[in-house]
Amino acid sequence: MKGWQNQYEITQKVNRNDDSYLQKIMYFENNEYRNTQQIIDHIDYKFHQSQCFSLHQLIESMNYNFTKIYKGQLIIIILEVLKHLQQLHKQKISHRKLIPQNIIIQLKNDNKLTIIQTKFTIQKVYFINYSIIDDSNYQFNYIEDINQIIDCFIQFIQAFSNQQCQLFKTICNILNDYKNIINEDDLNKLIGFFNLLIQNCVDLQQQKLNKGQMYLQIKLNESNIQEIKYQEGEEYGILTKRQRNQNVILKFIEQLNEQSIIYELQSHNNNNNENNYVDQILLFDISQLSQDELKIFNVFESIIKQQMMKIIWYHIGAYLESWESDFCKLIEAILKEINQSNKHILKTELITILKEFNNINQLNKQIEKEIETDYKFQIKYDEQKAKDQFILELKIQSQNYSKQNFQSFIDQIKSNVKIELENYYNQLVMIEILALQDYLI
Repeated sequence: MKGWQNQYEITQKVNRNDDSYLQKIMYFENNEYRNTQQIIDHIDYKFHQSQCFSLHQLIESMNYNFTKIYKGQLIIIILEVLKHLQQLHKQKISHRKLIPQNIIIQLKNDNKLTIIQTKFTIQKVYFINYSIIDDSNYQFNYIEDINQIIDCFIQFIQAFSNQQCQLFKTICNILNDYKNIINEDDLNKLIGFFNLLIQNCVDLQQQKLNKGQMYLQIKLNESNIQEIKYQEGEEYGILTKRQRNQNVILKFIEQLNEQSIIYELQSHNNNNNENNYVDQILLFDISQLSQDELKIFNVFESIIKQQMMKIIWYHIGAYLESWESDFCKLIEAILKEINQSNKHILKTELITILKEFNNINQLNKQIEKEIETDYKFQIKYDEQKAKDQFILELKIQSQNYSKQNFQSFIDQIKSNVKIELENYYNQLVMIEILALQDYLI
């Protein structure tokens, strides 16, 4: 989306011993944003936010009334995602974790989503966080995929502020019906349905819904057919305000996203009469951090920038949907909330995580005590391995970060680290047992 200077970073753990499925997925997705060259225990992705967005980010920014797209574009996006799922199933692979966060859309060239509707071309759809990669009990299940993708689409449709669209209500009803009677051919039927919608209802040159009506079977198991009216439905007063404010808002977002998160942001003008939002009040000093601690800080930098985007979406969306005209007041409100959020995350949550990280060897000692209760083997308990595992789990769980559930966020990281360390040291114990058996024989 326009103005996003940060990256959407995703890390997924790899648990499968047999990498044939993994290589098959890597080949199918051909994901140019995969940052991990040699896949051992995890995969890293870095999606440039100026080029890519998750369906979750699009839905959330639409719910805040920040991003605007045409209704015709919603149908186009749904069809492209369905086609990607169809191609996946042709490879005899299912995803099984199809939530909006795991669906990434890349736009072509300089196409952008922004505060007003504009034409775009979808370059590619990516699925990430496949269940098969980190679930040793994975089983193929195309029906689960279809159910999950339908839930994603219903969320997407409901993100439109205008809920009075008769066509969209009918689409939601039909999608819900597909969840109840799924068979092998239903994905093809869904693709056919959305192809029909595009052919009959969408002006592909403008990417808008035409104004008209069509006859649709409302319930799949019934013969009842109704006339459905549809149109794009421009909101002229609000649209005009968006057009008037577009350049200044996008410039503000671009400048803000270039600033360092370790300084407080203040609104003031420099000698060139251009806005400069950085004050010299240091919120967090990274100069004394170790290399491992810097890795943790980098994860939190990504978390903070995602939180900043949500604050921006909320305030600008509310501003554009209101009669408020004081843009300086808007900037002050955004900077005030961003500073409060950044201070809390840096000075409370990051500090807490760093303390947990530096005490992580306590987990090693706890496991050592548990093992030595039953065995007397001399096993080396590796503190650096525990630290590396902590950083990896932090990167993975950062996708589930929540201010409201921060303690649960920490507990989940520590629990996962302990499980991984226990598995590792139990393998060492088994090696010692086998070596002892060979010796006795």
